[in-house]
Amino acid sequence: MALYSIKDLERISNQKAHTIRIWEQRYGLLEPERTDTNIRFYDDQQLKKLLNVCTLMSKGMKISHISKLSRPEMVVEIDKIIAESFQSEKHVEAIINQALISLSTYDQILFDELFSNAIKRFGMTKTYSKIIYPLLVRTGLMWIKDDLLPAQEHFLSNLIKQKLFSAIDALPLPKDPDQSWILFLNESEDHEIGLLFANYLIRQHGKKVIYLGQRVPYNDLTNVVEQCNPTHIYSFFVRNQYENEMAELVTKLSGDFGSSMICISGGDQNIQKIAEDNNVMQIKTIDNLIEILTTPNA
Repeated sequence: MALYSIKDLERISNQKAHTIRIWEQRYGLLEPERTDTNIRFYDDQQLKKLLNVCTLMSKGMKISHISKLSRPEMVVEIDKIIAESFQSEKHVEAIINQALISLSTYDQILFDELFSNAIKRFGMTKTYSKIIYPLLVRTGLMWIKDDLLPAQEHFLSNLIKQKLFSAIDALPLPKDPDQSWILFLNESEDHEIGLLFANYLIRQHGKKVIYLGQRVPYNDLTNVVEQCNPTHIYSFFVRNQYENEMAELVTKLSGDFGSSMICISGGDQNIQKIAEDNNVMQIKTIDNLIEILTTPNA
């Protein structure tokens, strides 16, 4: 069981600590325990309740009314919002909050249920753009602020990767594809969820993918390119790295593999300017990638 400070709750829920304390004192919404030095701390159940309160408030329910709900009544209201989210694509913040609960409590059953329902209602592409990507942004901010345990980050990323690998494996292998893509991350890059989703989209559009994954040595990439002669080479920049290293990689890719279209996602404005100067395609949105996949000779 994880323990959270009032600051942890503030950052995870996006509610000010001052507001949380008012809810606690005026409405008895949370019941923190205290250390021997009289410092408040909260457990998983308190975090879950706070995230559920935030979900109800996002639907327009007043805190004075929420505070009077019993636990079963709150569950019923949350279930209604979740059901509505899957039906109308509204209030997806409720789904994201439930995913955060699954993350904080290592509840794979809850995550699987949310993911399965999202896939049934939205399909993989919308599930990624409306739920998974915003969830990753939210947890990324939590990670930066040290609000996310390494184990929680690994738990979430591995669950998502499992789902993506399963979805990719279910796609038929292409016959006579007009595009072949090498997907890789450089030697300093570990974050492959975006690359995996690109793998899914490219395969879904009937193109060939040679997926190399994370931390690929440049010499190995060179050998694969020489052997496979791809039409496209695609990489992501997610992790903060030395700018000169990323700039050097973009320039080197363009110079060494000019017969292929070099594509990148991510990077700061300086890297994007270098990419533009070296005729490297910048894929900033899902629609950008789909346009390349559906344009003949792109």
